[in-house]
Amino acid sequence: MQGEFSTVDAMTATVESEDRAEVSALLSRYYRAVDDKRVDRTLVEETFAADGRWVSPTGLARIGFEAITAQQIEAIALFRATHHMTTDHIIRIEGDSARLQANVTAMHLWASGTGDEAALESHFLAGGVFDGHAVRTSAGWRFSELALRIVWRTGALPIHISPEKV
Repeated sequence: MQGEFSTVDAMTATVESEDRAEVSALLSRYYRAVDDKRVDRTLVEETFAADGRWVSPTGLARIGFEAITAQQIEAIALFRATHHMTTDHIIRIEGDSARLQANVTAMHLWASGTGDEAALESHFLAGGVFDGHAVRTSAGWRFSELALRIVWRTGALPIHISPEKV
Protein backbone atom coordinates (compact mmCIF):
# COMPACT_ATOMS: atom_id res chain seq x y z
CA MET A 1 0.00 0.00 0.00
CA GLN A 2 1.14 3.47 -0.79
CA GLY A 3 2.47 5.48 2.15
CA GLU A 4 3.21 2.49 4.37
CA PHE A 5 6.55 2.28 6.10
CA SER A 6 7.73 -1.32 5.90
CA THR A 7 9.89 -3.22 8.35
CA VAL A 8 12.73 -3.16 5.79
CA ASP A 9 12.41 0.64 5.50
CA ALA A 10 12.51 0.96 9.28
CA MET A 11 15.60 -1.25 9.52
CA THR A 12 17.33 0.72 6.75
CA ALA A 13 16.52 4.01 8.48
CA THR A 14 17.84 2.66 11.78
CA VAL A 15 21.13 1.48 10.25
CA GLU A 16 21.57 4.80 8.43
CA SER A 17 20.89 6.69 11.66
CA GLU A 18 23.46 4.56 13.50
CA ASP A 19 25.99 5.17 10.71
CA ARG A 20 25.46 8.94 10.92
CA ALA A 21 25.95 8.81 14.71
CA GLU A 22 29.19 6.82 14.30
CA VAL A 23 30.61 9.26 11.72
CA SER A 24 29.66 12.22 13.93
CA ALA A 25 31.27 10.54 16.95
CA LEU A 26 34.45 9.94 14.92
CA LEU A 27 34.99 13.70 14.61
CA SER A 28 33.99 14.39 18.22
CA ARG A 29 36.27 11.68 19.66
CA TYR A 30 39.20 12.85 17.58
CA TYR A 31 38.97 16.48 18.69
CA ARG A 32 38.33 15.48 22.31
CA ALA A 33 41.67 13.65 22.15
CA VAL A 34 43.35 16.68 20.51
CA ASP A 35 42.08 18.92 23.32
CA ASP A 36 43.25 16.40 25.90
CA LYS A 37 46.69 16.27 24.19
CA ARG A 38 46.29 12.52 23.56
CA VAL A 39 47.21 12.46 19.87
CA ASP A 40 49.25 9.42 18.93
CA ARG A 41 49.51 6.82 16.19
CA THR A 42 46.76 4.69 17.76
CA LEU A 43 44.29 7.58 17.75
CA VAL A 44 45.08 8.37 14.11
CA GLU A 45 44.64 4.71 13.14
CA GLU A 46 41.27 4.67 14.95
CA THR A 47 40.18 7.80 13.06
CA PHE A 48 41.69 7.72 9.57
CA ALA A 49 41.91 5.12 6.82
CA ALA A 50 45.42 3.86 6.05
CA ASP A 51 45.62 6.20 3.04
CA GLY A 52 43.59 8.91 4.78
CA ARG A 53 44.28 12.59 4.20
CA TRP A 54 44.26 15.45 6.73
CA VAL A 55 44.08 18.78 4.87
CA SER A 56 45.14 21.76 6.98
CA PRO A 57 43.61 25.25 6.75
CA THR A 58 46.54 26.23 4.51
CA GLY A 59 45.56 23.48 2.04
CA LEU A 60 48.58 21.30 2.75
CA ALA A 61 47.62 17.60 2.85
CA ARG A 62 49.19 14.97 5.09
CA ILE A 63 48.57 11.45 3.83
CA GLY A 64 48.78 8.25 5.86
CA PHE A 65 49.10 7.43 9.55
CA GLU A 66 52.73 8.50 9.93
CA ALA A 67 52.38 11.92 8.28
CA ILE A 68 49.08 12.78 10.01
CA THR A 69 50.38 11.71 13.43
CA ALA A 70 53.63 13.68 13.09
CA GLN A 71 51.87 16.87 11.94
CA GLN A 72 49.16 16.73 14.60
CA ILE A 73 51.66 16.12 17.42
CA GLU A 74 53.79 19.01 16.16
CA ALA A 75 50.76 21.30 15.86
CA ILE A 76 49.34 20.66 19.34
CA ALA A 77 52.78 21.18 20.89
CA LEU A 78 52.45 24.84 19.86
CA PHE A 79 49.60 25.30 22.33
CA ARG A 80 49.27 25.25 26.09
CA ALA A 81 45.65 24.25 25.55
CA THR A 82 43.00 24.01 22.84
CA HIS A 83 39.22 23.75 22.94
CA HIS A 84 37.35 22.61 19.81
CA MET A 85 33.55 22.74 19.65
CA THR A 86 31.93 21.10 16.64
CA THR A 87 28.28 21.64 15.76
CA ASP A 88 25.73 21.18 13.01
CA HIS A 89 27.06 17.84 11.80
CA ILE A 90 25.47 17.15 8.41
CA ILE A 91 26.15 13.60 7.28
CA ARG A 92 25.02 11.89 4.09
CA ILE A 93 25.41 8.12 3.95
CA GLU A 94 25.74 6.38 0.59
CA GLY A 95 26.39 2.68 1.19
CA ASP A 96 29.86 2.32 2.71
CA SER A 97 30.72 5.97 2.15
CA ALA A 98 29.73 9.11 4.04
CA ARG A 99 30.12 12.85 3.53
CA LEU A 100 30.44 15.05 6.62
CA GLN A 101 30.25 18.77 7.06
CA ALA A 102 30.46 20.34 10.52
CA ASN A 103 31.06 23.78 11.93
CA VAL A 104 33.91 24.31 14.39
CA THR A 105 34.83 27.06 16.81
CA ALA A 106 38.18 26.61 18.50
CA MET A 107 40.28 28.46 21.04
CA HIS A 108 44.04 28.01 21.08
CA LEU A 109 46.24 29.20 23.95
CA TRP A 110 49.81 29.65 22.73
CA ALA A 111 52.51 27.76 24.62
CA SER A 112 55.24 29.73 26.34
CA GLY A 113 57.80 30.97 23.82
CA THR A 114 55.45 30.53 20.88
CA GLY A 115 53.93 34.00 20.70
CA ASP A 116 55.00 37.54 21.37
CA GLU A 117 55.73 37.63 25.12
CA ALA A 118 54.94 41.39 25.18
CA ALA A 119 51.50 40.90 23.62
CA LEU A 120 48.42 41.39 25.77
CA GLU A 121 46.79 38.33 24.21
CA SER A 122 48.17 34.83 24.26
CA HIS A 123 45.39 33.07 22.38
CA PHE A 124 43.40 33.07 19.19
CA LEU A 125 39.86 32.03 18.31
CA ALA A 126 38.92 30.59 14.96
CA GLY A 127 35.74 29.46 13.33
CA GLY A 128 35.49 27.24 10.31
CA VAL A 129 34.05 24.22 8.59
CA PHE A 130 35.19 20.61 8.51
CA ASP A 131 34.56 18.82 5.23
CA GLY A 132 35.13 15.11 5.43
CA HIS A 133 34.70 11.87 3.61
CA ALA A 134 34.49 8.66 5.65
CA VAL A 135 34.51 5.04 4.57
CA ARG A 136 33.24 1.94 6.33
CA THR A 137 36.10 -0.45 7.06
CA SER A 138 36.21 -3.81 8.83
CA ALA A 139 37.23 -1.83 11.95
CA GLY A 140 34.41 0.72 11.61
CA TRP A 141 34.10 4.15 10.02
CA ARG A 142 37.35 5.98 9.20
CA PHE A 143 38.06 9.30 7.51
CA SER A 144 39.52 8.97 4.04
CA GLU A 145 39.78 12.76 4.07
CA LEU A 146 39.22 15.47 6.64
CA ALA A 147 39.77 19.09 5.65
CA LEU A 148 39.48 22.25 7.73
CA ARG A 149 38.55 25.56 6.12
CA ILE A 150 38.90 28.61 8.38
CA VAL A 151 36.13 31.19 7.92
CA TRP A 152 37.23 33.71 10.57
CA ARG A 153 40.00 34.20 13.06
CA THR A 154 40.81 36.72 15.78
CA GLY A 155 43.49 37.06 18.44
CA ALA A 156 47.24 36.79 18.78
CA LEU A 157 49.27 35.39 15.92
CA PRO A 158 52.56 33.53 16.39
CA ILE A 159 55.72 35.47 15.70
CA HIS A 160 57.82 32.70 14.21
CA ILE A 161 55.59 29.77 13.38
CA SER A 162 55.28 28.53 9.80
CA PRO A 163 51.58 28.37 8.77
CA GLU A 164 52.22 24.85 7.46
CA LYS A 165 52.72 23.61 11.05
CA VAL A 166 49.29 24.63 12.32
